[in-house]
Amino acid sequence: MYRPGILQFLMLATLFFNTVEASEEFTRVVIDPGHGGKDPGSTAFGLVEKELTLDLAKRLEKILIGAGLSTELTRRDDSYIELVDRAEMANNTPGTIFVSLHFNAHTDRSISGTETLYWPGSETGRELASYIQSEIGRRLVTRNRGLKPERLKVLEETKSTAVLIECGFISNRWESQRCGAEWFRQIVAEEIAQGILRYRKL
Repeated sequence: MYRPGILQFLMLATLFFNTVEASEEFTRVVIDPGHGGKDPGSTAFGLVEKELTLDLAKRLEKILIGAGLSTELTRRDDSYIELVDRAEMANNTPGTIFVSLHFNAHTDRSISGTETLYWPGSETGRELASYIQSEIGRRLVTRNRGLKPERLKVLEETKSTAVLIECGFISNRWESQRCGAEWFRQIVAEEIAQGILRYRKL
């Protein structure tokens, strides 16, 4: 009878625990509209990031509630919330994932596209980011800038699965026109929701 050696046993154990982590169950989503209050975020072509993220967050919340998930927004108005306090809203309740919404900007105004960030080494963060990023742009023509591990404070402070989504560059004139349109933010909200729901069904 075959008896696995210690190396094979450790490899199987690692595979098992990684699989368990990537198949987590969750029933609650903390949606974080980036910036707010004294922190406007990026501004360009008459757009203010904190206003776009709040609108997008409310659209995403409505879709997720309709899908049977519990949600909480880190802010519901133009208020400033510390990054640690945003993360704590996810940390306080088991079975929660954290989704932070942003719009990007760059001094090079030719840069455009979407990207999803996760904390380095977080397997569930990478998995969730992968599902969301694969959905964004499925219905909208946009540059896919992929997944990126990033050491961002809000991701570091969140103990549960967390991602940060950059939904487009408002510093790019063409993309800013789309980001400023309600129809665009509605489709982005639907695509993010689809990525979240696909990840939940792993």
